[in-house]
Amino acid sequence: METSQKVKRKIMNMEGKMKRKFLQFLIFLIFISLFSLLYSQEKSDFERLYQILQHRFDEIQKKLTDLTFMQLCQGKIQFQKVRYTSSADGLIIPAYVFKPLKIKEGKKHPALLFIHGGVHGDLTDNYYPIIEELCNRGYIILAPEYRGSTGYGKAFYDLIDYGGKEVDDCISGIDYLKNMVPEADINRVGIIGWSHGGFITLHAIFRAPEKFKVAVEVVGVADLVSRMGYKNDSYRKIFAEQPGFGGPADKKLEVYKERSPAYLAHKLKTPLLIHAADNDEDVNILETINLINALKAAGKEFEYEIYKSPPGGHAFNRIDTPQARDSLTKIYKFLDKYLNP
Repeated sequence: METSQKVKRKIMNMEGKMKRKFLQFLIFLIFISLFSLLYSQEKSDFERLYQILQHRFDEIQKKLTDLTFMQLCQGKIQFQKVRYTSSADGLIIPAYVFKPLKIKEGKKHPALLFIHGGVHGDLTDNYYPIIEELCNRGYIILAPEYRGSTGYGKAFYDLIDYGGKEVDDCISGIDYLKNMVPEADINRVGIIGWSHGGFITLHAIFRAPEKFKVAVEVVGVADLVSRMGYKNDSYRKIFAEQPGFGGPADKKLEVYKERSPAYLAHKLKTPLLIHAADNDEDVNILETINLINALKAAGKEFEYEIYKSPPGGHAFNRIDTPQARDSLTKIYKFLDKYLNP
């Protein structure tokens, strides 16, 4: 068993090597980009090269993030990077597992699927304060890096399936907990997500309500039809080019509706809390209002709060403000009510 000092030295040595590699790669990236701009005859050649370098950059950044999590968790909570198989098609899904620092033998802890945001994003250490608090309250957390997440290469990135197989990627995490984390109580599982993660959270409880005791959706995407209306062409292209959509909203309207939680509100069976900001610059409050109205029209019981012009807008409860503290306090209370950590 390694001592705490040895572990710290190992982390510092790994971090130093990673930083040197990162700086070397950054210099190389700048050089090759300038070279390509000067000498490339085809724009498509440069774009392909840029994409390759960008994915390599993301992979290095992901390794640095993992090291940061190791440091942040040291002596506070347990941390592990794992992989499991998606029920959708057997794809290997990377994931993070966080646990309370001390777990009594034989004690079962409620579990949370913790879903990151970003059309193409990943779990970053910005979420760490929330993760630590949840672990300290007694939760075991599994945070999936579902298909399309950054940091795992171009092939994984290109598999993005917004509202499709990515949802199964996340739900499959429960099987990993059941088989590999004996301290996790599979009869007490909740799910929480921000933005794109909120979108997946809604789909998960609509698709497999029997698996979840509670759900929290924060600033989540809810209405892809409306969203395609207020976003720009480059954003719409991300969706139109995905095989699961098969084209733009004006050509595949029913597909966009089928993948919009606001159009699936009648399926709600899980206790749900929604938090949103009316000054959200990413997910227009219109989407949340459409979801809320659809849930009300379907006669569903749920809780929600729309914060008025909170600092941070889309990221309002991931920064340290009175509004963020109010939101998180209510979220923790809501989860505790149904999962009893």
